[in-house]
Amino acid sequence: MRILIVLLLGIFCLNAGAADIVVGERTISIPVPEGYVELTRDMSPYYESMWAYVAPSNNRYLTLIHESTAAAIRRGDAVDVGRYMNIETEKNISRMSVSEAQFGEFQDIMRNQLFELTARVQEKLPEITSAGNASLSEQFDADLAVELGGVVPLPIHHDTDNAIASSMYMTVSATVNGEDMGSEVLSATMLTLHVGDKVLFLYVYGAQSDLLWTRETAGAWAENIIAENPTQGE
Repeated sequence: MRILIVLLLGIFCLNAGAADIVVGERTISIPVPEGYVELTRDMSPYYESMWAYVAPSNNRYLTLIHESTAAAIRRGDAVDVGRYMNIETEKNISRMSVSEAQFGEFQDIMRNQLFELTARVQEKLPEITSAGNASLSEQFDADLAVELGGVVPLPIHHDTDNAIASSMYMTVSATVNGEDMGSEVLSATMLTLHVGDKVLFLYVYGAQSDLLWTRETAGAWAENIIAENPTQGE
């Protein structure tokens, strides 16, 4: 039961090469989708902005952005990050061994309670954004306020023995020093992946019109992760 609880908390608290991540004591190789690169600390202030809103219950391992966006950031250009991806897991579950049966129980809950769980998560969004806003405002000596809302969950569209995924629309708005910076509707796909005895959360984001792209990208990324780690199931 404890494993199920932390899985449910973590998933919602929202091949050019490969990167290794360590989950608990297990190293997992993560293929980087073609055309994408890791968002790194030298890409300020985008790095700080993207990492400020990680749910406190989660560990984030990678944020990936398009290589053209990374190049523009390094030139000092102002950019719209556009499509991007995160890979995370829940802090407590990262130290546990999750069996196929336990992952199957988690999938059953997702199938039966997806919309109720999403509603609970939406209630927690102000707490997550408030912490991120405070951190960024202090770092950059500005009054920054980002709001997430208008979450519209969509039914599960991908369901296999080792993965389950659903998508949503959400509205993001922001003000800086009281100036309205506008709002945008994003599409997002969240795929929970069972790799050996570990569980990863794959998040893929895009514009409102990118829903199909987020789904296809998350599915292909999951398949590549499984293929890259064939010994994880032994």
